[in-house]
Amino acid sequence: MANTEILEDYVIIREKPLILKLRSLGAGVEEAEETKITILEAAYFADRGVLPMKKDELIAAASKKDKLANEKYFVIKYLRDRGYIVRPSLDGTPYLRLHRKGYRPGEDKTYYLIDVVGKDWQAGSDKLLPSLDTAGRLRKELVLAIVDLKAEKPLFIKFGRANFE
Repeated sequence: MANTEILEDYVIIREKPLILKLRSLGAGVEEAEETKITILEAAYFADRGVLPMKKDELIAAASKKDKLANEKYFVIKYLRDRGYIVRPSLDGTPYLRLHRKGYRPGEDKTYYLIDVVGKDWQAGSDKLLPSLDTAGRLRKELVLAIVDLKAEKPLFIKFGRANFE
C-alpha cells in the first residue's frame, strides 16, 4: 500500500479516510498528516479487514523485538473484541494500556497497566515488584495477563498496593 510505511516499531499511515477510521476505533496517534500505529495494533486491524496488510507478517515483525508478541496480540484481540480500547505503551515499556470501556484515548486516562506473561511464568516478588513500581509511578492499577495461546482466554489478575502509614 503506497500510503503505508512499516518501520521497526510502528506502521505509518498517510491515507486520510483510513486515518479517520482508525481514530474512530481508538487506534493510532496522529502526527501532522499521518497516523502512527503500533505493529501489534496494526496486526489486529489487519485481521479485522480494516488495514490491507497481513496479520501474520506484522506479528512476525513484532516478534523480532518482543518474544511475547503473540501473547500480547492474543490479549489485544481478546479485549478489543469485547469493546475495550487497549494499546501497547508508546513509551517503550513492555506494558499494554487499557482504557475504561466506552472511552477513547484522549477522552480519559489509561485505567489499567497490563503486564503480559506466558503460561510458564513463575511468580516471584523479583518479577512482580518492578511492574508494581511502574504502575504506582504512573498511578495506574496493575493487571497481570497470563496467556496460554491454546486457552480460550487469558487469565487476568489485578494487583494493588496497600499503604499503612
